[in-house]
Amino acid sequence: MRPPVPQFASFVFRNPFLTTFIANITSGISGKMATPQLHFQKNASAYEKHAGATSTRLAAAALSHLPLSSYNSSSHILDSAAGPGIVTKLLLSPSTLDISVPGLPIVPPPRVTGIDFAPAMIESFLANKAAYGWTTADAFVQDSEDLSRFQDAGFDAIIMSLGIFTLKDLVAGVAEMYRTLKPGGYAVVTTWKVRRAADILQGALDAIRPNSGMKPMYMPPEWLTKEKLVSVLEVGGFPSDRIEISEASPNWECGPGEEDIVKALSSPMWTAKIWEGWSEEEIGRWDGEVRKQLLDHEKKTGVVEMTAWISVARKPS
Repeated sequence: MRPPVPQFASFVFRNPFLTTFIANITSGISGKMATPQLHFQKNASAYEKHAGATSTRLAAAALSHLPLSSYNSSSHILDSAAGPGIVTKLLLSPSTLDISVPGLPIVPPPRVTGIDFAPAMIESFLANKAAYGWTTADAFVQDSEDLSRFQDAGFDAIIMSLGIFTLKDLVAGVAEMYRTLKPGGYAVVTTWKVRRAADILQGALDAIRPNSGMKPMYMPPEWLTKEKLVSVLEVGGFPSDRIEISEASPNWECGPGEEDIVKALSSPMWTAKIWEGWSEEEIGRWDGEVRKQLLDHEKKTGVVEMTAWISVARKPS
C-alpha cells in the first residue's frame, strides 16, 4: 500500500506562473504547432525565471505523494523532462520559497539523474548543479520516451512534471518508465486540468485576429481529463489498481490586480510568436483585449486559475 498522502498535497498554491505547458504554444500563422524542443531551446534562459515559482509548487505537491523518508544515498531518482532541474532542486536543496514538504530535501541525498530533450535546458540544469552543489546529480540530453541508456529496474522513482503530453510515442514512453522502475517503485506524472491563462490568451487573440488559426497553449481536450492520464499509464504497463489520481491548484498570482495580469500576459514568453507579422495597431490593442477577458475576481485579486492532475503509479513488487 502507498503511504498516506501528507497534508501538503491538498494545498492550493497561488504564485507567479508561466507554465512549462508553453511547450505546446502554437507558433505559425497557419496554426502549425512549434516543436516543444525548439521552443524550450529558445526559451531556456528565461524559463526558470518565469515558470519556476509555480512549477516548483506543483512539483512539490507531486513529490509529497512519495515515501520520501524511505529514500537515502542508495536510492536513484529520475527527473524526466527535467528542464533546469526544478524537481531535482526540491529533492536536494532547501527551498527558498514558502513551501514545506516533510522529507524534503532528502538527507542523505539520493542519486538524481535529469534528462531533457533540449540541450539548453540541460545546460541550465548543470549550471544549477554547480551553483547548488548537487554532488549526487547529473543530467543528459535525452528524450524522455527513450530510456535505453538506463538498465531495467534501476530507479526507485521517476518524476515527469508537465512533460508527458509532449511525448511523440506515449505508449513507448510510459513503457520505458515501467521497465526502468524497480519493483515497488513509483512513477509520478502531472498534467493540466484547468488552464485559465489559455482562455485569456485565446480570447484576446481571437478578438484581434479572429481567423488566425493560432491556438496559444493548445492541448488536445482529452489531455485535460484524468481518464486520459490513467489510460496512458495503463497501456504503458501500470495496473489500474496501482494508479491514484489527485489534484493540485498552482494558481498563477500575477500581482495585486488586473494590470499585473495584463503585464504578465504581454511577456514575450507568451507573445513573441503570437505577434509575428502583426501591425503596430494590432499589437497596441493587445493589453485592452486581454483586460476584457478578465473575470471580476481576477481583476480584484490578480490570480488566474491553473489546476493540475497528479498521477501516482506504482510498479508491482
